Amino acid sequence: MVMGAFMVSVAAAARSDGFRDDFATLDAERWVTITRPFGKGAVDAANVAVASGMLGVKLPAGRLDGGELRTTSLYRFGSFRARIKVADAPSSLTAFFLYKAPDYQSELDIEIFNDTTRRVMFTTYSGGAQTNTVTRTLPFDPTTGFHEYAIEYDTSSVRFLVDGAPMQSWSKGVTRSAMYLYVNAWFPSWLAGERPATDRFTLVDWIEQSGR
Repeated sequence: MVMGAFMVSVAAAARSDGFRDDFATLDAERWVTITRPFGKGAVDAANVAVASGMLGVKLPAGRLDGGELRTTSLYRFGSFRARIKVADAPSSLTAFFLYKAPDYQSELDIEIFNDTTRRVMFTTYSGGAQTNTVTRTLPFDPTTGFHEYAIEYDTSSVRFLVDGAPMQSWSKGVTRSAMYLYVNAWFPSWLAGERPATDRFTLVDWIEQSGR
């Protein structure tokens, strides 16, 4: 996914010490929530919250809005993992990804379709262009349970894994920049824009980063 430019004042250097967040609270020293137009609607900080040890990203009933948050720190190389159950909200996506502005310059994406088709996209951007993209089929329905999604990023390649199983890797067209880690759920302009009848939620059990 390509992100629009936005202004958030954060003094953050590239880090490699690692963290694990089990979402007892929404840690303002680690995460920034974002409000801006995006896709067919907007991402709204009000749609991101922590409750009962879970991070929830709401897709509100009758709307085409979602939610998004990112780390306050930049990360260069390492392993980025999250245990996620995606919303059952057709024509929306849940994404776990690394990105730093400007658009098309530095990005590594896992994008899961919020429906029962089991589709997941892996994509890279570098140097002003989309450099790699592929759509795979998951061996499960991602709306019915939690699964682990991972990005392993080093000086020579990026690898995408699901439940520990490799799904895709590339060694060409991969940015080498430090980036922020993001999670969002949203309605992209290239999907149908089916408004959910009731509030739907992408749930994140934990996120873990280990540096290299």
